[in-house]
Amino acid sequence: MVQIGEILKSARLSKGYTLDDLQQMTKIQKRYLIAIEEGDYEIMPGNFYVRAFIKQYADTVGLDGDRLLGDHASVIPEIHGGVQVEDSGSFSPTRSETKRASKKTNFNYGGSVQSQLPTLLLAVAVIAIVLVIWKATLSDDGEQIQTEVASNISQTTLASQETVSSNTEQTDSAVVAEQTAQVTLVSSADGYAEYDITSLSLPSELKISAVAGGSSWISVSVNGIVQEPSGIVDSENPLTVALPLNTSEIEVVVGVMPATIIELDGAVVAMPADYQEIQTQTLSFTVKSVE
Repeated sequence: MVQIGEILKSARLSKGYTLDDLQQMTKIQKRYLIAIEEGDYEIMPGNFYVRAFIKQYADTVGLDGDRLLGDHASVIPEIHGGVQVEDSGSFSPTRSETKRASKKTNFNYGGSVQSQLPTLLLAVAVIAIVLVIWKATLSDDGEQIQTEVASNISQTTLASQETVSSNTEQTDSAVVAEQTAQVTLVSSADGYAEYDITSLSLPSELKISAVAGGSSWISVSVNGIVQEPSGIVDSENPLTVALPLNTSEIEVVVGVMPATIIELDGAVVAMPADYQEIQTQTLSFTVKSVE
């Protein structure tokens, strides 16, 4: 009887297929294809792979795989355990057979990647050709395009620098505009303190409140005129007094000095040295410059 390997090899050659062609078509490693043609089944991962590979080989070269397996059943290793060989040529070994095959042969799972390598190389070659054609079509206008791109980049950079410079100038102006008043304690004695105010931007406001949990009685005069309302303040109910453009003198009478917080144009006023000892004090503020 003619060996099954000889039949398969003859059919392959009649189709004009090389072993590399068959490897690409079946996804079966070339060394296993050679083993099938030579009848060397010992290097196969397992008996189920022998039958599956032979069927797939036969179907690919135009033979009836099932009939070929039946005619040569006596020379093909027996399969122990459930193995399903589908008409499409695919095979599904049982879990136990797969484990035994892995332990026996250390199966090379990189074979599928290697078999797809020619396709990947072809794709890379196509991409390279496209890039060459693209560069060739741009060769006439390449310098002009590069010049336009460089010009656009230069203009964008210049605009960005001008924007940064403008923003910096605006920021500097904002810092000057937001500069708070400078309140300096000039003298303090016997419950009376004098302050000088500079860099006060008028109109402005004077805010008086109290520490958390505390309260104080307050009276405020601006240019010698008592401002309303006067009375009790605390942390939740502060007193705010508007300071007009012509403000030159401010006087604040405080009933409970340790509990009082005074803010002028956003700046917290430093308390006199004796503010903890003397409960009731008068604070006099002189505006030195009006902006």
